[in-house]
Amino acid sequence: MRNTGAAGEAAKKSDRSEQSAMLLRVLGEQLRRLRLAENCSQEELACASGIGMSTLKRLEGGRGCHLSSLADVLVQLGLADPLLDFFQEQVREAQAADTSRRRASRSRASSPE
Repeated sequence: MRNTGAAGEAAKKSDRSEQSAMLLRVLGEQLRRLRLAENCSQEELACASGIGMSTLKRLEGGRGCHLSSLADVLVQLGLADPLLDFFQEQVREAQAADTSRRRASRSRASSPE
């Protein structure tokens, strides 16, 4: 059965929220593992990243943080360049797969004389 109308939109939003929550949990756990692999305490990583301990704990706990704080941690862990490379590759693949879609050009009305 297909969801339609307001109920369908609510279900889609709920699915997105669940996916976002799962992503935050997985990302937090992976960042914690990477920190531990570097033999680094939360206090050391937070200080080196220029963020607060509570921010790092929220991030590792899957509760999120500001994007700038995540970027600071990724830079400190040496993950910024690989992440940028990943996104650039995704853009290249998307562009290559859909070369036929172009933004419509704006038609220019002739100006009155």
